[in-house]
Amino acid sequence: MLKKVAYQIVPLQIFLFVFWFKNGFIDKIMGVLLGIVTPETAYSGDTWAGWKGYIVGTWDKSQVGHIFLSPTFDFMFPILILLQCLPFVLILRSVINGEFMSNKERPWLFYAAVSSLLVASFMAFTQTISGASDSQYLWQFMGFSMVAVMYIRNEQGK
Repeated sequence: MLKKVAYQIVPLQIFLFVFWFKNGFIDKIMGVLLGIVTPETAYSGDTWAGWKGYIVGTWDKSQVGHIFLSPTFDFMFPILILLQCLPFVLILRSVINGEFMSNKERPWLFYAAVSSLLVASFMAFTQTISGASDSQYLWQFMGFSMVAVMYIRNEQGK
């Protein structure tokens, strides 16, 4: 059984899963839900108001962000939450499909890497036009996601 595990793929699955699970599900969904359920004990930075203060505060440092992005927060934040959860949901599907085995095709892992690239790109765009410091790690993560996409395609022989 252990000889059939694709050890070159498992670290990629783990990293993408952990990154988006933490940044999408834990930080956003759980933080916002805890802020609704137990507002007196929830970490205020992870509640809706906390994220709004942080993100809009970052966008407001730039005139472009203040004019074009800040007014859209209440509409865009739920979309951001869904987008940030998408890669880890696709990784779960990949694991359930057994794509960590050496003899399997990896379409769900590929979709997860592409969605990771797109989500990081959308986030980097908004942070870059606002001049936010978060854009640096997002550009680096975009690079990682691009390499992951190329690696999966190369590993599949496509």
